[in-house]
Amino acid sequence: MAVAVAGCSSILSEMPQQMGGLPSDAPARPAVPPSYPAVNDMPEARAERTLTETERKKVQADLDAARAAAAKRAGTAAQTQER
Repeated sequence: MAVAVAGCSSILSEMPQQMGGLPSDAPARPAVPPSYPAVNDMPEARAERTLTETERKKVQADLDAARAAAAKRAGTAAQTQER
């Protein structure tokens, strides 16, 4: 089944748009197909460090304060998340 469908892809690209082909303004296919992504290559280490527990708590408190201020303006009770 997969072979049959894969074989149709080259035929469908040559068909008129009204019959299911590519639109006339579609970009041209590259002459050399792109290479597959290197699945086992690991990305480089990040330059930024992760947040410390103190920094994380400060950010969470800032978010809770912003949520409470928005809820106060809206006239509803703020919903905080316990972590």
